[in-house]
Amino acid sequence: MKLRIKHTLILLLFVTGVAQEVSAQAEFETWGNLTGIRTENGFFDFNSSLVIINKNGNEWETRKEGQKTDFKRENGVKTFNYGMRDISWNQKLQTTGEGKANIQVDFTSPKDTLLQGAYFRIKLPEAFGTNASFKISNPETITVSNFHSEFKNAEYKAPVKSVTVNSENREITIIVKEATELIITSGADSLNPEYQLNFAIATGNIAANKTYKNSFDIEVSGEMDNSPVTLKLYPDQEGNAFDGIGGNFRLQNPKADPQVIDYALENLRVAWSRVELPWKQWHPDPDKDPIAEAKKGKLDPKVKASMEMAQRLDEKGIPVILAAWFAPDWAIIGKRAEGVNLDGSRGNQLDQSKKEEIYKSITAYILFLKEEYGVETVMFSFNESDLGIDVRQTPEEHDQLIEELGKYFRNAGVKTKFLLGDTADANGWDFTTQASINPESLPFIGGVSFHSWRGWTDENLIKWHDIANRVDEPLFVGEGSIDAGAWRYPQIFEESTYALEEIRIYLKILKIAQPLSILQWQLTSDYSVLSGGGVFGNDEEELHPTQRFFNLKQLGTTPKGLNVIPLISKEEMITATALGDQKNGEYALHLVNKSATREITIIGIPESVSSFTLYTTNSKESFKKGKSLKPKNGELKFEADGASFISLFSR
Repeated sequence: MKLRIKHTLILLLFVTGVAQEVSAQAEFETWGNLTGIRTENGFFDFNSSLVIINKNGNEWETRKEGQKTDFKRENGVKTFNYGMRDISWNQKLQTTGEGKANIQVDFTSPKDTLLQGAYFRIKLPEAFGTNASFKISNPETITVSNFHSEFKNAEYKAPVKSVTVNSENREITIIVKEATELIITSGADSLNPEYQLNFAIATGNIAANKTYKNSFDIEVSGEMDNSPVTLKLYPDQEGNAFDGIGGNFRLQNPKADPQVIDYALENLRVAWSRVELPWKQWHPDPDKDPIAEAKKGKLDPKVKASMEMAQRLDEKGIPVILAAWFAPDWAIIGKRAEGVNLDGSRGNQLDQSKKEEIYKSITAYILFLKEEYGVETVMFSFNESDLGIDVRQTPEEHDQLIEELGKYFRNAGVKTKFLLGDTADANGWDFTTQASINPESLPFIGGVSFHSWRGWTDENLIKWHDIANRVDEPLFVGEGSIDAGAWRYPQIFEESTYALEEIRIYLKILKIAQPLSILQWQLTSDYSVLSGGGVFGNDEEELHPTQRFFNLKQLGTTPKGLNVIPLISKEEMITATALGDQKNGEYALHLVNKSATREITIIGIPESVSSFTLYTTNSKESFKKGKSLKPKNGELKFEADGASFISLFSR
């Protein structure tokens, strides 16, 4: 059967393995939704998800932090396990050839239930527009009993064995192992149909503990736009300075942390650091003087280790920021929170009736660290207090702490300032507003911070840039990475798709928000950029750097103090930013190319630059030094490898 539809189509399939290696490889989000298939011709983008629709039409779709996720890989097979409400999913992804992938999906319910359906869904990109054509292979026999699901905007609904969708220059084919119902839907926009293909895994009455499964072979082909791309550099428009990459050094694994920290400090140029203030262990008893107890030799091992970590970093000339997670029991309101509170909040608020004791306790830690370990910390914050990880504050309390504790610090001879915000993600910029306009707080703000786990929209990043300019202090990404829940499925850290997306987000943040430093979470064994040596239980391999490590090393090679300058690309598959110092004639150009290998031309190169050295990091190359490139008439031409992080440093 062949039909041409003028609206979007949607395929829904619930699959156990979300993303799978295709030809070169299938690329996927950290939670398993496919983003497309990479081949030698380029990146064929589409999106997949697993979907449950209950009897009332309510829909749950796999998304970032939207379900319990686990991930493992073995012999080229990538397996995602999900807990979605009461449903358990398994998805297995495997590359089967050039431009081909196989996805096996199964799910079970612990009890009898009634569903409109469980589906594997594929969302087609804009390239499959109003002129897309669909070739559908049906089973030999179709009866009324084969039609189950109800869908709004359904353009097609029937059992299928396969479906092929063609656009002007692209084709995608999905072959189903067991013929199943397909619902093709479209969006409301007639110019951009947004077709979705929904493949039923099961519909109607779902029997308890029964496994429902299917398998899907996906193949992509066609021509991608790999034409040359021109980027324009604006060396006259110097923005904020970039010191380089930084790191978090919150100690949580006494066995695995030391070797990772040693490797990082020996092989990376770390510009800034963030270390824990273990306040709960520092001052557990309000009736005892913590400094006196420490001088008696009663310093908690966690506190001692954290202070020694700060000392080590300080002795290397790396500025130290302190962050506190857990407050002592006496300093919080109510019983210590675990997880999400009944009202949906997290963490505990500080007991405002004990402000004086709180201020004295924190000040004592900073004074002891300076007097006994020689460390004068630059800034202090409560980690993610907008969210409550683990002290929770309102914007008013955040402002009050900065103003009042700031004055307390000065009266005690402490020079430490405050890190404004230090929010859980880039969405939390409004948490900083009150303090940023309070003239009583401004003298005590030394920097502004957000964490990059979520919310990296252009609009949010512009807000953070503006806040830093408003308080006239540098911006920091206090915790840098892209998936806060990935510690639950740490093998994802070794996936090339994770590494490339992480560094792409860093370049976007650097381009728009212009932070002084991005502090990787972490440069310890937690969320580690190293593998083996017992990191995350991997005792089978020796300690070694991953692609993420070399991304950091490459970005960190940027000379300190260069300023962000515009490097403009209209190609969506290329993210680029540049740094430079016109006075000294020094430049660093960085870009992530998510498309195939293609020719790049950068115009606007200053005449003072005689040559650039090219470096590449990808799944096969690790900070590999390439050719020396010489600009001609203000233009620099080079070939950019596909799926790569590329840097050019002037000489």
